Amino acid sequence: MNYKITVIGSVANTPIYTEAYILDLLNTQETALLYGETFTGRPGTKIYINPESVLKIRSEIRLDNRSAKRWAIQALEKEKAYLVHHPKKTWFIAEIDDHTPCVIGNICPRIKPLHELFNEGTIDLEQRLNYLSKIFEHYFRVAKQLDIRLDEGLSNFGVDELGELYYLDDDIYSWDRFISCAQMLGVYIRSLAWLTPEIAVQLSQNIRVIILEYFHDPEVLRVLAEQLKDLFMPNERLRQLVHQFVDALYRQTAPKHLNKLHHSRYIALIGDIHANLPALDAVLAYLNQNGIKRGVLLGDIVGYGPYPSECIARIQNSQFLVVKGNHDQGLATGNFKKGFSKTAAWVLDWCESRVSSVEKKWLEDLPSVLHEESWMALHGAPIDPTFFNAYVYEMTYHDNLDVLERKNIPVCFHGHTHQPQIYARRGSRLLDTSYDGDVIDLKQFNYALVCPGSVGQPRNGKIGAQFAIYDQQERIVHYHTVPYDLTEIIAYMEREQFPASLFKMLQGQSPSAP
Repeated sequence: MNYKITVIGSVANTPIYTEAYILDLLNTQETALLYGETFTGRPGTKIYINPESVLKIRSEIRLDNRSAKRWAIQALEKEKAYLVHHPKKTWFIAEIDDHTPCVIGNICPRIKPLHELFNEGTIDLEQRLNYLSKIFEHYFRVAKQLDIRLDEGLSNFGVDELGELYYLDDDIYSWDRFISCAQMLGVYIRSLAWLTPEIAVQLSQNIRVIILEYFHDPEVLRVLAEQLKDLFMPNERLRQLVHQFVDALYRQTAPKHLNKLHHSRYIALIGDIHANLPALDAVLAYLNQNGIKRGVLLGDIVGYGPYPSECIARIQNSQFLVVKGNHDQGLATGNFKKGFSKTAAWVLDWCESRVSSVEKKWLEDLPSVLHEESWMALHGAPIDPTFFNAYVYEMTYHDNLDVLERKNIPVCFHGHTHQPQIYARRGSRLLDTSYDGDVIDLKQFNYALVCPGSVGQPRNGKIGAQFAIYDQQERIVHYHTVPYDLTEIIAYMEREQFPASLFKMLQGQSPSAP
């Protein structure tokens, strides 16, 4: 076909392909796209090849000349920022006449796709490991820097004659917090027979180094590890391989001075202390008077209140297992400018100089999720890969109960909502109610999401410190609210010019701070 070719530019800014060369290749026989073969792609993509080059036409995109040029320029500029494509990759538009929509395409050197290279068996295990590590070098760099996700499939990466690895696909996706990454690692583990335990452990260690290089946050290792634990593996060998991979990536352990809670019949459930020392002391005094020493703290020791260091010290000297909340993570890492309200960010900024580096490190090292024999504990929601950002509420509880059912976990204790509440399911029967001073028998349900309310900042219009006690033997939740003197903490917050909305919530007025 007699196309008119207009070269837009190349990733390296110096196009090597002429209009005549592109036209000649475009007039050759189209190559079929077949899953698992050398060339794969979406149905709208047309491929033309010769021994040196691969040309793609995005036939699903048909625009007028001006719009086509704009589209191709934008695609090229993005790829220059990604720094994952071959530098010779060149974008162009092709048009037949002034009345027919243009098509958009690109051309680049023909290099060996990684899935094909692995199938040939011409490279040793060390080089295979090196190529997989290079994939994740590209993958995590663009994820962190640009908040995007490459397609993790091996067919989307290729190696040139110099051994350099490039991304072959045109498509880029939104970053999804390691969900797709974990799924593709599962595909690697199931499909790459040469991925021995030794190679898997080394790959995991390499991934750990790359993640920490770009994210500077051990918490993301926990996020990926928890996603990997949930992968389906069809046999014991593969399950053991995943275990070894996760173990090398991140071994989650509880603080050494804490014992498992399954020996205790009654455990306390407290959460969202939010640096409210008088409220925390009132709860600890009640628990001590009733002989309850152990429990689970469901995150957010700090934030919103004026006693962050004191509350951390109280918990460190307790026998509570602790999971990390989003405010704990924000203060520990200093990353609270995004994802927090102005009120929350103001308080965390106020806290920064009042909490020691040792205390921040302690907060940072807290696990984001705990698993016991019959329950799990986290701050936010089971469906959330980070475990401390998403909420369990009316619009999400069905999906979160689905997660418990899929994982066969009867009970999830959580915080974050500041509402004493239970969502539960047995077959088609649902429980969706808030509680104040009630006793709830969980034996009537298969799966339950249990929030004990907030110790330091209730948001249900009640005054006092909220918490719950769980009878592990009878599977009964006892909800409690204890009074405490608000005078001291409000006076302190007023002296430090805390936002007035925070006083109102402590006094039972309508919440306005997120």
